[in-house]
Amino acid sequence: MRDDIVLNGWLVRGKSSGFGDPFFESLFFTGNGRMGLRGYVAGEPAARPAEKGLFVAGMFAGIKPGITDLVNLPTPAWHRLLLGGEPGIPEGGVTYTLDLACGLLTQQYTLLAGGARVAVTEQRFFDPDRPALLAQRLTLCSDRAITAVVITGLFSASCNRPVPDDQVKESTETVQLMAALGAEFVPGGLTARYRARATGLELVQQLLLRQPAAWQAEELRRPGEAWGYTFTGELRPGRAACFDKLCGVYTSRDKDPLLAPLPARAGFDELLAQARSAWQARWQESDLRIEGDKASEAALRYCVYQLMANCSPRDDTVSIGARGLTHTRYKGCYFWDTDLFMMPFYLLTHPQAAQSLERYRVGCLPAARAHAQKMNGAGARYPWMAAFDGSEQCESWDIGASEVHITADVVFALEQYLQISGDQALAPAAREVYVETARFWASRCTPDPAGGYNLLFCKGPDEYCGITSNNLFTGWLVRHNLRLALAAARYLQSQEPARWQALSLSEQELQGWQALHDGLKLPKDPLTGHWRTDDTFHLLEPVDPAGLKQGSEASYHRVCFDRLQRYRVIKQADVLLLMTRLPQDFTPQEKLAAWQEFEPLCLHDSTLSFATHALFAAQNGLAAAAWSYFEKALYLDLRDIMGNTGKEGLHLACLGESWQAVVFGFAGLHFTPDGPRLAPHLPQGWKCLRFRFYWHGVQYEARVTPEGGDCRPRQTGAAF
Repeated sequence: MRDDIVLNGWLVRGKSSGFGDPFFESLFFTGNGRMGLRGYVAGEPAARPAEKGLFVAGMFAGIKPGITDLVNLPTPAWHRLLLGGEPGIPEGGVTYTLDLACGLLTQQYTLLAGGARVAVTEQRFFDPDRPALLAQRLTLCSDRAITAVVITGLFSASCNRPVPDDQVKESTETVQLMAALGAEFVPGGLTARYRARATGLELVQQLLLRQPAAWQAEELRRPGEAWGYTFTGELRPGRAACFDKLCGVYTSRDKDPLLAPLPARAGFDELLAQARSAWQARWQESDLRIEGDKASEAALRYCVYQLMANCSPRDDTVSIGARGLTHTRYKGCYFWDTDLFMMPFYLLTHPQAAQSLERYRVGCLPAARAHAQKMNGAGARYPWMAAFDGSEQCESWDIGASEVHITADVVFALEQYLQISGDQALAPAAREVYVETARFWASRCTPDPAGGYNLLFCKGPDEYCGITSNNLFTGWLVRHNLRLALAAARYLQSQEPARWQALSLSEQELQGWQALHDGLKLPKDPLTGHWRTDDTFHLLEPVDPAGLKQGSEASYHRVCFDRLQRYRVIKQADVLLLMTRLPQDFTPQEKLAAWQEFEPLCLHDSTLSFATHALFAAQNGLAAAAWSYFEKALYLDLRDIMGNTGKEGLHLACLGESWQAVVFGFAGLHFTPDGPRLAPHLPQGWKCLRFRFYWHGVQYEARVTPEGGDCRPRQTGAAF
């Protein structure tokens, strides 16, 4: 666990012992949602092409037939320094400062060469309103005169290190996924073009560079390594030498309407001021204020920044990978993480982003139909791991075939979006999704000779349960899916008969859905009446969970999956997760019984787990547990609690669920036919919690104190 990150209001600071610290590179990720960069030092002498690159949402390339990877693209965050003909010797590590108010990352370090001490400052930022722009500044200050050479441009040797689906395996193989098509130079800039392997997606990067007036420039052409310029000049005491670099990034799959040419006449400082204004507009929608706990406020602000920096809000052809744009873990694929754990944040703070996420799922309906057919089913089945085209990318046959709850998760999120946003324009497409997914469930569930239906060969959120039957979480959401499909079909029958006919609906089919809904088996203990996880969990071998863990590291690093799946332990919240999403479906007694039975058995081997337990505990007034789990979730990445933030990137679902623990848990926000309401359970010491959210297109302000809370429409022009 790390303790070297300092949070102070809007600033996140840290100091690494040198270049190449993967934890700092993950934690200091910056982006604008469409694209982003890990926090590596651009001037690090070591090449590390698999660790240095630019990520753009939706830019995938083929690594094997039918399988893609999020591409580690050629990067403009790159330069080399020669001081007196030498690369310089680092002195004292690297200081990082991320200003969340404007997204500005500043890295500072010192190089020793030729008797001179040169202070190096690297700065970069992304603007959410200029989704094609990355702006950078390099500043050099020397304590004595020395000749310097700055080599800067585009590092085109970036490559991928494909990560296996198996979490216990590491990969050392690298693969180049972008083919260079050439570069065109113009005075003070260049344009480079690339094409992705297998997918054929194209990338264009345009550079504009500005150097000190007296420095000489020479074109740099190193095909396969870099394109750019070499600047040569003198560093003198008391005179800072600044090098500005603007990069415009464009692809053949661009959709964002705000994409624009590089602002050729604008300088770094002017663009930074504009970016600050754009970020402030987003913060006016998304910030949370906590009187009495500035540490949690600052940590939550970091979570919110990263959620904003990893979602492309105006592009409905992409979603958000499990690690966002911070890493290629899981091949950059889209999971249920987005639908259940992240989407509510966007729904309540940035409805346009939520709409894009839901339109992505709707747009992938044809691919879901094809996937259902491939898996010998009917209707539409959404893939466990989806790429940009909606195809299944999971290479583990048991996981991809058994975690069918993803289809019901997609439907749950789509309905949640419609109910809270009030977006009627998406309702017709949603009805078709409900109908086609109901058809899948009708083909996936098996009639029981004794009556009713079983959901066989399934795996719920608790991935340690093995392949089981009648997982409660899945079955409950299947019934939810079927109810929505029945309502949608009846609507079409009465209001849109042509669409009813086009979808080949019939009374017989609806009767089958109703029978499946009524007869789908949900596991309950026959003696206590308590809800079970599934049909087999109670048969597993009891074990003390503490004996399987070493700190907060996942148990599967010490115990093999075969053995874990035969112990009566839980990887992450399963029944408890269900009860946080549909709390009105369960009595207080049922929730308490579930907590008492399942919370002690949870190993929290998934980064999704701590925050869901915090949310459940907060919703149900379990104050001590809520706070304990909330702290672990809130600092999961900031303190590298599970030891994998550096090598796998940020855990976006945990960031989103931590936000939900505050808004739906501590504040108790919920929605009734009469509008939004609060049922707060504030942590001890929190004197006041304030945040904003959207409901039916109206922005509300919530204010919560230990005495209670209220929410009301925001007054026009009111500052946070």
